[in-house]
Amino acid sequence: MKNILIISFNSGGTMGHGKIITSLANFLSKKNKNVTILSDMSFSRNFNIKNKVNVQKLKDIPHINYTIGGMCDCGQRDEIFRFAMERDVECVVFSTFFDLDLVKKFKSKKIKTILLSYPIRDTYRLSLKQNRAYAVFDKVITLYGLEFKDAKMQNEILVNPLKIAKVKEKNHPYNDILVTCGGGGRPSSKIFLKKVISALKKIIKKNRKLKVIIIRGNSRSNLSLENVKTIIWTKDFGDLLFSSKVIISEAGYYTMLDLINHNKKAILIPGERIIDNQEIRALKLGEIGAGKVFFPFEKTSKLIRFIKEDLDERNDDNIMFKDISNEFTKYEELGSVFLRELK
Repeated sequence: MKNILIISFNSGGTMGHGKIITSLANFLSKKNKNVTILSDMSFSRNFNIKNKVNVQKLKDIPHINYTIGGMCDCGQRDEIFRFAMERDVECVVFSTFFDLDLVKKFKSKKIKTILLSYPIRDTYRLSLKQNRAYAVFDKVITLYGLEFKDAKMQNEILVNPLKIAKVKEKNHPYNDILVTCGGGGRPSSKIFLKKVISALKKIIKKNRKLKVIIIRGNSRSNLSLENVKTIIWTKDFGDLLFSSKVIISEAGYYTMLDLINHNKKAILIPGERIIDNQEIRALKLGEIGAGKVFFPFEKTSKLIRFIKEDLDERNDDNIMFKDISNEFTKYEELGSVFLRELK
């Protein structure tokens, strides 16, 4: 199979979903696959995409907060189907979110369908099982996570995404503190930023030489703070992460991959997410020493203490992160699995 369509809608936030899709598309294009990304997100603007990868923009799709494991109705179902048929697509890949009727339409035309997802709440996985949603796809490829504890579903395979997601670090200006607001614009991100800004004001007041950068995503929160640089997004997120001493982040799955790939601890503030459980992910990383967990309802003084501790701490955790990486290497690499499925 050479003509591959990757569909990404409803992924929003600070674009973690987009990064893994881009990495996969770039990888497949190097293997002589004709890859098209179809999304309501501006991939060309937000990610480093190889010239061979075609990017097509859907009309903006209102964000859907409530789904059962990614199942949702897409208003552009017919347009997407027509787009695929006009281009002789042989395989369609959905990124976490999917319209089950659209999947069935592709199946009726003998087009292979793959769901690329990540560990979601166990209750949602059980709902998908009862609804036989996974069984509709030819294959469900789930990215492994340290928090994963559910039995595999029908047609599902667990894979290791670390290698395909890693980008070699480049030279980037040093930052003392990096704040990355996952799902920027959601209610939980507003709480996240309110707590972080409150803590940073007191930290910066005592040390005005600190270099701080905030990635705010779609957040509309007031982030005016002396000596702090604010950006919406960067194409070189991993590089920025690597060059920062203290990381303050929500506990999103894709941020976790970057932390592991770049051997970086973080102060994790789990956001309330319907589709996955950031609390469990954050606590698991905290348990193995890869981060400190701060809940949004805790006192700001605890967050201030965490930031001060991390500013003073030496970053020498290569052995621990090697052990974490070894947990992922128990599973086949994402790229290898896709190449096998596309034969």
